[in-house]
Amino acid sequence: MLISSTAIVLEEDYALAHVDQASLGNVKQSMRTNEDRAYGYFGGKRLDSAFQPIYSLAHRRIVGHEGLLRASKLGGKNIPPLQVFMGEAGHIGDVQSVFLDRLCRTIHLHNYQLEQANNLWLFLNVSAQVINRRRDHGPFFAELMASYGIAPKRVVVEIVEGVIPDAKLLDEAVKFYRDAGCLIAIDDFGAEASDIERIWRVNPDIVKLDRKLIASAESNDKARRILRATVALIHECGSLALIEGVENREQAIIALDSNADLVQGFYFAMPSAQPLQYGDGGIGELADQKSSVSMDELLPYMDKFKSALKDMAQNKPIASACASLLEMERIDCCYVLDAYGKQLGDTIIAKRSASLTPFLPLEKATEADWSRKPYHYRAIFQPGELQVSRPYLSLASSRLCVTLSATYEAEGQLRVLCCDVEWRDMNGREIGMAAQYAF
Repeated sequence: MLISSTAIVLEEDYALAHVDQASLGNVKQSMRTNEDRAYGYFGGKRLDSAFQPIYSLAHRRIVGHEGLLRASKLGGKNIPPLQVFMGEAGHIGDVQSVFLDRLCRTIHLHNYQLEQANNLWLFLNVSAQVINRRRDHGPFFAELMASYGIAPKRVVVEIVEGVIPDAKLLDEAVKFYRDAGCLIAIDDFGAEASDIERIWRVNPDIVKLDRKLIASAESNDKARRILRATVALIHECGSLALIEGVENREQAIIALDSNADLVQGFYFAMPSAQPLQYGDGGIGELADQKSSVSMDELLPYMDKFKSALKDMAQNKPIASACASLLEMERIDCCYVLDAYGKQLGDTIIAKRSASLTPFLPLEKATEADWSRKPYHYRAIFQPGELQVSRPYLSLASSRLCVTLSATYEAEGQLRVLCCDVEWRDMNGREIGMAAQYAF
């Protein structure tokens, strides 16, 4: 048993001594073991671990666990983790906060290593109070990992950047843990004081998106698009995106569609005392049942588009070649680009959209340069394949649209026919997901 009479004054009171000396030895003296499982005791509270699986969507398997604090009073009543860190009076002192933070991490590492969790990641939270007070002392964490034989590369340190107002303190904390060999995760990104500029500065390995984002995306189409754009931005910064707080099937589908790398939440698995190591959390069934692009309602538009494309290849004017297409219910406009992305001639706007255009100065688009638009360069790089863009704002109608595009040859020149189709949410899924279809 991990017990020392010099650290525990009275066993029945679980009174802590040497809290002001938060060395690994003193922290371990505040622990008890029962059949090798460790429990901590702090201020009349019993501390335990729970582990929630984190899944890779692409691999469809568990890749790690987050260590979560479970606390109770000695009489048995459960206590929210935040209350443990805040104390009965709403705060605890600097010295106590350091000790408590280290005690929690030690309990998690002890209980995790018992399971020999197949070299999976262990995500550990670091108290923002500790970082803000500059009270994280150098050798402790390296000693802790070494004492349990856990390689630093298996440990992901979670830091909530939004509650650390001093950027220098955040940089110091990140450097400390990175130098120790650990991975860095920014936690609760997208909540309140989060700052994208800090993602560029910190360059974390993983960014955990706050659970409010997936909850909002479930009921709000705009929030869903913003979630996908946020994931793309995180990828551009060189980090993996983890969506946490996924609690039901609809949210799981949204997480899949967002192109996130990792997921965590009650839908996939509940936290448990012993780390779950196997199973896909239902990801396989979801991925197999849903198509990444729900194309059924687009198929009639795609058929008409192909007919118009053949007519354009026979040098018919765009107005006549696309006449039938422009009469369809959800068509906004058609236009032609050259191989370099320059628009040839005016945009042909459907009658249904002509009265909706609010962007009058942008309506005339002859010789406009669309070379950086995905619907142009994807068509050029993959000639003969019909491309479907992601949803974006249509200049013709001020509504969300997706663009159908494909190459054709006319008068010996390669050109791209484009057609904007009003985007609609269909059964909770978006229809435009950068797809391509050969014909």
